Amino acid sequence: MTTLCAAVRDLIMNMLSILVNCICLPFAFWNVVKTGLSTFTFCGNKKRFSPKVVAITGANSGIGEGIAYAYAKDKVSLVLLARNLERLEKVAEACRELGSPDVKVVQMDVADTKFVTDFFEEKTTEYGIDLFIANAGIAAVPKTPLLHQAEKVLQINVMGTIAGINSVFMAMQKRGRGGQIAVVSSVCGFFNPPNLLSYGTSKAAVMSYCRDLRSLGKDDNIIVNTIAPGYIATNMTTSFSRKNKRFFLTPEYFGEKVKNGLENDVPLISLPLHQFFGFAIMAALPPAAKQCLADFLHRHVDPILSKKRASEVLPEKTN
Repeated sequence: MTTLCAAVRDLIMNMLSILVNCICLPFAFWNVVKTGLSTFTFCGNKKRFSPKVVAITGANSGIGEGIAYAYAKDKVSLVLLARNLERLEKVAEACRELGSPDVKVVQMDVADTKFVTDFFEEKTTEYGIDLFIANAGIAAVPKTPLLHQAEKVLQINVMGTIAGINSVFMAMQKRGRGGQIAVVSSVCGFFNPPNLLSYGTSKAAVMSYCRDLRSLGKDDNIIVNTIAPGYIATNMTTSFSRKNKRFFLTPEYFGEKVKNGLENDVPLISLPLHQFFGFAIMAALPPAAKQCLADFLHRHVDPILSKKRASEVLPEKTN
């Protein structure tokens, strides 16, 4: 009887979801019309937010590096932060060559939340940081049992990220002239293969946190955006095929898209679009269907992810 009740509950939930989405269709349609009209007006072509100083964690490779190059081309000053100082210096030099007038390099391990908090409490105002992009993170811990990885992954991806977000947010509040904060989550924040349970949990956590923080930030003119990349060609995704170029994006291309999305205050920036749709739809399934899908992914996708997990060296950035 209990199982039957759960099945009926899922059926009712599915029907209600369909009903609610049908009710929301006019609002979604109006949003498309309103946005389209503003795009083709003179005012709609103006950037909503143009930062002069951008701070990026995990900027030594991958998505963080791609975003840094995108802003460097726009002659924006940068504060680049990561653990790997040697690699970070190379990215900084490339940013200077692309046109960034001032590039500061800071060695930082976001797992050290006290250092992260102290740094941004002091330097947000001193450096004049207008936009903070919390990008640093890991997908897994090599050569570590799956269930033992949770503490390390969550410490970096959740606690380290939130330490940076909160300290920058409060510094911007105190400064009194607003600002912008963006956090790199992942499409795995919607739904993920079981083998990525700690990673998916961490990305779902920061996605939820930033959605609500965006509402709170409006009181102080602080914009909060979430970035949810799909398959981006970084060191973190070397176990996936790159034969089909339509299936993934380069960090440089994605960095430009992120910059454009942040300038226009897109609440959730997620590309490639087909991967966003796929993962978001999976997140909308009723519980029983989600469990069946998780079982399917564990049988067919997890073995692929596991092949290189033991030998793969993971970088500092998130995707």
